[in-house]
Amino acid sequence: MITVELTNRSVLFVPELDLESMKELPGKDTMQAVVSKFGETARCSPLIQDSHGWCFYVHADDGRKYLVELGYARTENGASAWFLSCARCTGWRLWEFFGSRATVGRERILLDRGVEFLTSQFGYERVVA
Repeated sequence: MITVELTNRSVLFVPELDLESMKELPGKDTMQAVVSKFGETARCSPLIQDSHGWCFYVHADDGRKYLVELGYARTENGASAWFLSCARCTGWRLWEFFGSRATVGRERILLDRGVEFLTSQFGYERVVA
């Protein structure tokens, strides 16, 4: 799994709220747009509400399934910190057993597409450490 930390001043998460009483977490519209963007070139699952964010599965052209997740990290100084992660789901592919590594790096490609879309369309900023 690879992860990128992002901040956003317009999609705020208030950690003091009772999460069990909330109908939906912040960021749903954002992630629906990300699913649509990924759906232009790959088959995606419906959006799933996670404990502190949103996620969906991408069935990529390499025959693998990946989980893309936007989750809440913390809120400080009027901005919420979020993380976008991409993880390859477990599975065994015959061509990998015989030495082909053609799918290595696909997580980074998918993550970079998500980060580019979030920063260009929704005001997220990449945290540089």
